[in-house]
Amino acid sequence: MTVGLRGSALTEAAAPGRDCGGCTACCTVLAVDELRKPMRYACPHQAADGCRIYADRPHGCRQFHCVWLRGGLPAEEDWRPDRLGLLFDQFVRATDGQPQLTAFEVIPGALSTAAAKQLLRQIVDVGGQELMLFYRDGSVARLVPDGPATNADSAGPLPTVH
Repeated sequence: MTVGLRGSALTEAAAPGRDCGGCTACCTVLAVDELRKPMRYACPHQAADGCRIYADRPHGCRQFHCVWLRGGLPAEEDWRPDRLGLLFDQFVRATDGQPQLTAFEVIPGALSTAAAKQLLRQIVDVGGQELMLFYRDGSVARLVPDGPATNADSAGPLPTVH
């Protein structure tokens, strides 16, 4: 199956019929200012079945919706970030108004599998835009349409949930 992000990837709301369920991928990879939680550290409110404070979670957590939740990827549970091992986000860059697509490695090694590499290449080539890859070890790479992945040490600071 060829996969490209659907048009809803840039919306800000969850797609009808989708919810986080037990997925806590964003709780691990994103920083949350209100909780003083740094990026790539597990949130202290994470539990095996989801977020313990989900109903009362901070504004920054409420505002974040990954690409799967927004409907930008197929609805099957296998595409959910905690199952896929990758959390996709897409947003409009404040610097130039252009869309930015990112993939955060939720499960160590997930970005290095043959299946992930094929999926990432399809998403980039079908969508025609670059993809920033954020590995669990802190390294960053840039994948561009019809080009190789390159080191992206100068990519700037990682996104933070406010």
